[in-house]
Parts: sequence; C-alpha cells; structure tokens
Amino acid sequence: MSVPGSPPPEVARLASRENFGLLEHTFLPRKEVDVQEKRGGLSIAAFLTAIAWLATGGILLWLFGGWVLALCPLLVTVVCGTFYGLLIFCGKPGSQCLYLFEKGLLVDLGAGQLFAVAWDQAVHYQETVTNVVSYMGAQITSQTSHTSTLVAPGGAKVKLWNSFAADIGSWVPLIAEAIGRTQAPKAWDAVQEGRKTTYGPFELDATGITAKRKGTLPWPMVEAINVHAGVVVVRQYGRRRAWAKAEVKTVPNLLVFLTVALNLCGR
Repeated sequence: MSVPGSPPPEVARLASRENFGLLEHTFLPRKEVDVQEKRGGLSIAAFLTAIAWLATGGILLWLFGGWVLALCPLLVTVVCGTFYGLLIFCGKPGSQCLYLFEKGLLVDLGAGQLFAVAWDQAVHYQETVTNVVSYMGAQITSQTSHTSTLVAPGGAKVKLWNSFAADIGSWVPLIAEAIGRTQAPKAWDAVQEGRKTTYGPFELDATGITAKRKGTLPWPMVEAINVHAGVVVVRQYGRRRAWAKAEVKTVPNLLVFLTVALNLCGR
C-alpha cells in the first residue's frame, strides 16, 4: 500500500535535479509499515486512556469537591501521555524507501545511498517464484517471492524484494506500467522504421521475432506469445511444441516486449 507523506530533503533534491516531476507513490519496507500500524494502535490506546482518567477526575471532583483528589487522575494522564508520546514519535523510521515519481523511480537504500532512474531509460528484470506444496493430492501455494532488478544507463542497479516494500501487488505493476507507458511507443516507432529492438534472448523487427539458436520466425507464422509459470513461450502455427522459450527473469522490460510483439503477431 502506498503511504502519504513528503520525501526527505535529499530525495526531493535528487528528484528535482533529475526532473522526475511530482511524487505519486511512496512504499516503505514491510517492517516499517508494521511499526507504523503498531504506533497507530498505541496512539488510540493513549487517547482512550486520557479520556478515562479525565472522566474519573471529574467524577471525583463532583462527588467529593476535593481539588487535590481530582488532580491525581490529571497527573496520571499527563504522565501516560508523555510516555506514549515518546514511544510513538521518538522511534527513528527506517531509511529504506521506494519513491515513484511521474517520470522516474528513486530508492533510498539508507546510509546516504540513493538510486535514481528515469522511466524512459530504466531496464527492469522481474522474477517471481511460487513454492507449491502437494498435500493429499491438492496443490497448495505456500509462499511467493518476487525480485525486481532495475538498471540505470550507467550500469548502476538496485534489487527490490517483496520484503523490501510492502504489497508487491501495488508497486511491481506500477513500475512495469510506467516503463511500458514511456518506452513502448518508442520501441514501436523503431520497429516501424525498420530497426530491431532487443529484449534479452529475443529480438523484434517488422519481419518477425528472433530467438537465440532458433533463427527468425516470421510474424504470419507466430500463433501466440504468452507467459506461463515464469516462462515466455513463443508458439508457431502447426507445431505442438513451443518454438522458443525463455525465463521471464531474462527478458528485460517484459511489458514493453509483450506490447510490441503482440501488436506484430499475425501480420
């Protein structure tokens, strides 16, 4: 889940230098999200405690008319409030954060290390591993892990795991879609102009799809290109077995590749 808030000054300065535009999403490490949820619960507890003690003081004042006795619950409220305030606000937040801007991505790795890359220059590799357990004839998914590797033009790269930022169902599609939105039109124009675009083991051009050690399959002979169980599968008309396969983790900018390739299929 994306959380609201402003980025630290050093993140804001770098984003401004890179002309990334407005901040759209912020994702914290999973452990930091858990800490914030616990802090929220403590703040509610502190609020309810304060109300209870203040009410008790009012009742004592009304019943006995003793100011000293009535002030005791007030003092307890002040002490509790100070304690909860220190507990809630003095904890230093985790430094690792994922920031998604209009025109790029920035990762705070902690210890003053920042990684930044624009959407139109990013190279994105994805790998999702699902562990399946067989129990009494049924296949049960036990655990799913995801790794996103982002590479900048200069070769700098960063890896994001599903334990790095909470809710991979949100930030992984957002990264892929942002890269696809900015790079797919350029890749399409390149193909239409007769140039090749390369995506790891595959190359695309106006005539067909090329795979390593397989040659080129003309577009009219391509039956389908799909992704199944972490593998990109290219199928040829009249052939039962796949014409070519490649693991998803070896295909950079998968969404860009699929967008261009599927628009060329059957032509």
